[in-house]
Amino acid sequence: MPEMTAAQRRWESWYQAFISVVEAFPEPVEVPCPEGDGGFIRLTYYGLPGSSKGSVTAWCDRCYHGIWLGRVSIPTGAQVYPFEGGPEGRPEIKLIPEA
Repeated sequence: MPEMTAAQRRWESWYQAFISVVEAFPEPVEVPCPEGDGGFIRLTYYGLPGSSKGSVTAWCDRCYHGIWLGRVSIPTGAQVYPFEGGPEGRPEIKLIPEA
């Protein structure tokens, strides 16, 4: 198996941070930002009302970098926003390209 590139390792570290937050839900957990900036990972889910599937942005509350996953299960009890909008006041997220 070929060695991962730096871009692939970066994306994978973000994906693993996302998984750590999801696995802890509904318990709050402070997963450190993979960028090492002292921030923590936050999730913003998007979907249709009542749907158990949607998309999610996993992002850092300090550097505002993150990843977007286009098809995920939305945990029961998670806050879900419509596809056309997110939480008011959330900063613009700088998405990391998929490697």
